[in-house]
Amino acid sequence: MVFLKNFFERLIVFKSYIKYHFNIVSLKTCSKNYKWDTVIYIVGIGPGSRDYVTKKAFDTVETSDFVLGSKRSLEIFEINGKRMELTLNLKNELYDFLKNYKNSNSKEKVSILSTGDPCFSGLLKTIFSFDFIDQNDFEVIPGISSIQMAAAKAKISWEDYNILTIHGKEENLKKLLDFVKNDEKVIFLPNNLKNDIKFLIENGISDEKEITVLENLSYSNERIITNKISNLVKNDYSYLLVCIIN
Repeated sequence: MVFLKNFFERLIVFKSYIKYHFNIVSLKTCSKNYKWDTVIYIVGIGPGSRDYVTKKAFDTVETSDFVLGSKRSLEIFEINGKRMELTLNLKNELYDFLKNYKNSNSKEKVSILSTGDPCFSGLLKTIFSFDFIDQNDFEVIPGISSIQMAAAKAKISWEDYNILTIHGKEENLKKLLDFVKNDEKVIFLPNNLKNDIKFLIENGISDEKEITVLENLSYSNERIITNKISNLVKNDYSYLLVCIIN
């Protein structure tokens, strides 16, 4: 009986040791894989309405020391820290801010607001192009993109479509033209829709071709039009557009 008692006591001690050792190893592994000191957040804020902003985005912005974004983006949030409104010169403004921020070795929390999802025609690509930034400097909080919103409104499965942005990328007009000529489905973000349509017509696309134009998605003045490009080219549009060609 004494032997059994000693055996079980030793077994309990051994199990405790194994549990303790395992927890320490797990903690060390976790600390290697998890960046504890991220202080720059690129925050996707959805297509524009507060209704499509995630709780994660709200929480991150409201606990930030600095919040940078367009006037329209800043108006979505209750901001407790300092705010910086970005203008049409936002690339240079972001570069200067982040360069000074990194040089100061600051640990203050920064949120940079990116309309839609930062990873598609958003600010991720812009910020990652800065020569002093690497992937460990920031965390991306995804948002609902205008592409997702457009697909939901049009009730289509967007996995069947070619996705293209022409925002600041006029070279992609040729890709759009090729997709349309090959009768492929396309969802695209136009740069200037009237000019983009004229390019298609001038390069052999029938003016009878139809495009669905989704404008100001999630806003009170949201508008969805499906029409021939010969009619669409006569209209004026806002910059907030997604277009679908079936």
